[in-house]
Amino acid sequence: MTPLGLEKATSKPVALARAAHIARATPGAWIWDATCGIGADSVALSESGLRVAASDLDGEAVACARANLAARPAGAGAVVARADALRSPFRVPYVLLDPDRRTGGKRSLDPDRWSPSWSHTLEIAARYRGACVKLAPSFDPQSVCPPEHHGWQWFSRRRELSEVCLWLGDWCDAEPGMRSATLVAEDGTTTSYERRPRSCAALSSGKLAHARWLAEPDPSVIRAGLLGNLASEEGYAPLAPRIAFLAGREPTRSPFLRCWPILGTCALDPRKVRALLREHDVGPLTVKKRGHPDSADLLARRLRGRGSRPGILAVTRLERGHLALLLGPQHPVKPQLGHS
Repeated sequence: MTPLGLEKATSKPVALARAAHIARATPGAWIWDATCGIGADSVALSESGLRVAASDLDGEAVACARANLAARPAGAGAVVARADALRSPFRVPYVLLDPDRRTGGKRSLDPDRWSPSWSHTLEIAARYRGACVKLAPSFDPQSVCPPEHHGWQWFSRRRELSEVCLWLGDWCDAEPGMRSATLVAEDGTTTSYERRPRSCAALSSGKLAHARWLAEPDPSVIRAGLLGNLASEEGYAPLAPRIAFLAGREPTRSPFLRCWPILGTCALDPRKVRALLREHDVGPLTVKKRGHPDSADLLARRLRGRGSRPGILAVTRLERGHLALLLGPQHPVKPQLGHS
C-alpha cells in the first residue's frame, strides 16, 4: 500500500457490502474497476465471486493492486493494467468508477474538476450494461443530473457515513424516486431502509411536553432524505424544522435509531440546567447537540453539574431558543439481521 492509496481505499466491510450487491445482481460477471487504486474494491469484488479487470493511471497503485489481488486465491485470475479510465483496455459489460476528487493534492467539491470529471464519468458509465459510481459521503445528489434510471444508496459503518453510490443500468434495482440508507456490519452484511423521501412535521410545543424518548437517526437516513419517513413509521417527529433529533412517546428498536429516555427538560439557561442536574445528582456531562453554534465539549464544560453521577445532555435548537434534555441510559438497539 501507499499512504495516499490507503487514504483513498474503501474500508473492507463497505467494499464487501457493495460487492455483494453487484454479485446478487450479476453473479460471476466480469467487472472493470476503472480507478482501482491499491485494489481494495477489486479484492472485495473477486472475493464475492466476480471476475475482475482493474486499472489505474498511477503505476505505483497498479503495482499495489496487482500484488494485493495475487496474494488472495480469489484474485489470482484478475487482470490488472495501467490505463486511463477514459480509454478502457478491456471489453467487459460492467464498470465500477471512483473519480479522484483531489485537484493539486487537495479535495475538490466541484465535480467538473474531478478525474474523470462528472460528465466524463457518466459518459463512461453509459457504455456499460451496469455501472456503480462511488462518491464521497458529503456529495449532494441535487448538485448533478444523473441518467433517468438510477438509484442512490448511502452506506454507514459504525454510525459514520462511508460513501454514497450511484447505481445505473443492470445494477439499479430501485423504483423511480427511491433512495436507500444502508448500515454495514463488520462482516459486510447489511440492513437497508429504502423509501421515497417525504417530510414530517415538527412537534408542537404542546406535544413536545408529552415526549418521553429522544432518538438520534443514523447519518445515512439523514443524508438519504428519509428522516421524515422513518420518524412517521416509528411514531416520532423532529423537535424542530431542520433538526435531526426526534422525539416520541415509546422506545424504538429500529437499528437506524438510537434512543434514550428523557428524564427532564428545561430552557438552555445555565442556572436552569444545573438545577435539573442537581435534581438527578448529575455532574460530568456528555453533550449531544444539534443546531447550537458551540462545540459539544465546550457545552459540557460550561453546563456540568456538581453531582456524583455522569449524565447525557441533549442540546437542540427549537423554532424559538434552545432546549436542554437530560437523558437516561440508551435503549437496546435491535441487532442487524443481515441483508434486507
